[in-house]
Amino acid sequence: MLTLPGLLAACGARDASTGGMARGAGTDAEIESVTWTVGAAPPTLDIATDLVSSGLLVMALGLEGLLMSDDELALRPRLAQSWAQPDPLRYVFKLRAGVKFWDGTPLTVHDVAYSLRRHIDPKVSSQLGSYYANVKSIDVTGADEVTVRMTKPDPIFQYALVFSYVTPMAFSERLGKNLGVAGPKVSTMGTGPFRITAFSPDTGVTLKRNPLYWGERPRVRNASLKFIADPETQLLAMKSGEIDGVFAFSPRQSKLWDHTRGIGTQYSPGMTVVYLTFDVTAAPWDDIHVRRAIAYAADRAGYVKAFIGGHGRPAEAVVAREQWRGLVSPAEVDAIYAQIPQYPFDLTKAKAELAQSAHPNGFTTSIDFPNTDPEIGEALVSLSQTLKTLGITLHVNEVTQTAWLAGLAAHKNLGMHLMSLGPDYADPANYPALIYPSANAVANNFNLANFKDATVDRLLKEQAGTRDKGARARALGEVLRISGEQLPYLPLWFVDDSLALSDRFVYEGFNGLYYYQNWLGHLRVRA
Repeated sequence: MLTLPGLLAACGARDASTGGMARGAGTDAEIESVTWTVGAAPPTLDIATDLVSSGLLVMALGLEGLLMSDDELALRPRLAQSWAQPDPLRYVFKLRAGVKFWDGTPLTVHDVAYSLRRHIDPKVSSQLGSYYANVKSIDVTGADEVTVRMTKPDPIFQYALVFSYVTPMAFSERLGKNLGVAGPKVSTMGTGPFRITAFSPDTGVTLKRNPLYWGERPRVRNASLKFIADPETQLLAMKSGEIDGVFAFSPRQSKLWDHTRGIGTQYSPGMTVVYLTFDVTAAPWDDIHVRRAIAYAADRAGYVKAFIGGHGRPAEAVVAREQWRGLVSPAEVDAIYAQIPQYPFDLTKAKAELAQSAHPNGFTTSIDFPNTDPEIGEALVSLSQTLKTLGITLHVNEVTQTAWLAGLAAHKNLGMHLMSLGPDYADPANYPALIYPSANAVANNFNLANFKDATVDRLLKEQAGTRDKGARARALGEVLRISGEQLPYLPLWFVDDSLALSDRFVYEGFNGLYYYQNWLGHLRVRA
């Protein structure tokens, strides 16, 4: 995803962990209706053609995959009663009994196999296709069993089964390319806790509690999801009571959200990373001393405080510590990060590095940023002012998001960019698998540094080919250490996930992968 988530009594107190109205205890009372904004309207409600956050937030309420990510970011069974990996090239899933789609049709293994096969069908051209790149076949192997066979080991594949949503085969085949599109009739169907009853780009999405749901009965009866993309309009809608909640509000506005009466805010340590990229094949960025000078000149802690309201933390690497949870212990993560070179804000060291470079007197360059991310623009302006003291002139240019994305996709004249990546899953391979492989230094891909290192390629291949958690951790840790030395990328900060909601409610279990979960199920009426 390109970016693109202590209880006190309800007495109006504020604390640093929650920002606004402190969270209180929740009750099990039913909630008649909730109105939320999920951002801009998604193109469809078909996961094969829609990977934007607003669409994910809608689909997560009505559709389900074989697996789920729990509040601790661990994988758990969902439509699969259980799953096993008898050998490195085979996953076997046993389906949960008694599951029905919204219309009462029983879920079958054929529905599951069909839904997964869509992502390896070239005619579908699924946006999840990269996750299925190593899938050889998907077969029904029993009355309640589906087996996925791989061409080579792939420890990442299982995470895609969280958001590989299952729809009825006959229903989906009948709709074809119209599956999930907006219109007078709802063109998707799932097994989730809520039925999607309307989907319009103009009026939003409406949902009703699914009376046939196999799992815990939702407390929320009805929900209305509005498409409001503008941050100012979101805040006004909350103040007026038009909406009850919003995820991922603008970090630049955090103080406004935190101090608005009737609104509670919560923050969770985020895994979305903001980082600089340097084209290591072109001057002046091909000079390691120039890259180090920039690293020492970047006031990461200052940027967090000034431009995202303190709701984040400086980044030690492009991978957040939270993404290692399912792989190794916190102590082992500490040991990995202790080996990664760091570049604290130090202008004396920045000047010394530049003096050793091929550009000791500085140079002039430019950088674009999308108009949808003003806090990134502000950080770049601040960096440019600091670089002036080194003799480096950095022109910061605001462009439309469309133009900015087109420039990245073209993969030409890359120079320096400031990027943001959000997590697809809680595994430390998520970002490295995108930005480090030599094969990804091409158009329409994420190695914007044109970084090519045979050792890194080997380590990434090794970690992808083993189920040994320790071996994977060692390989990925070494990739991050090499990156810290060679600096194709300069990690700047991680953005906290944010949530604002009416103080009538509390939200329990807020975490960094909320957009894959039944997030309405986390809402409770404040006691």
